[in-house]
Amino acid sequence: MSSNPFKKLTSLTNELAKERNRAAAERTLTSWIQNCLSLIGFGIAFNRIFSALHRAFPKNNTVINARWTHIIGLSSIALGIFLLIIAIFIYLMNVQSLKRNDYLYRPIRSYNLMSITIGSIILFGLVSLIAVFTVIAWG
Repeated sequence: MSSNPFKKLTSLTNELAKERNRAAAERTLTSWIQNCLSLIGFGIAFNRIFSALHRAFPKNNTVINARWTHIIGLSSIALGIFLLIIAIFIYLMNVQSLKRNDYLYRPIRSYNLMSITIGSIILFGLVSLIAVFTVIAWG
């Protein structure tokens, strides 16, 4: 009885492909972590931005500035955490599917995730823009 060398080669090729897919999933997760941390950092630093606006426009109502600062800063932090949780969930799904012996590539409908992400960031940007112009207009 001789073993089939083609089967061994196919098995090795499949395992190497799984390893490449796992490494690609890790790189994707790392970039999502980087972007989410930037968004969270922006939320934390938003108080400084409004302080600079208050120095530039001293006649503004500081109560309005503080309220908008908290709303935008906390929503930025929340958005960063929300997107980070989604990225971790998708990464774990990818890794779990790669661990299966009967692995069959099934692409995740990433356009749904991208739509949620892009919509969230656009909405956040519009709220921030309206807040800045409102503070400037009320001053």
